[in-house]
Amino acid sequence: MNENDYKTLILTYQQKSFDLFSQVVALEARLTTSKQTIESLTNQVNTLMSELESVNSKPKRTGSKITDNLSAEEF
Repeated sequence: MNENDYKTLILTYQQKSFDLFSQVVALEARLTTSKQTIESLTNQVNTLMSELESVNSKPKRTGSKITDNLSAEEF
């Protein structure tokens, strides 16, 4: 290889390394955004699950007050 070949090779390496570096930076930014989205959605799911558990843990109305009122002797 002569001197021009080496210059061309170095320029090509520089361009490719810059391209790869740019791609890595862009992918890391996308990864960070995705992680933030996942964290936000996970928090929403956890909040909704806790709300659902609190709704399911409340005692259900059986209508006993209605039957108690009907059988009362006050009427």
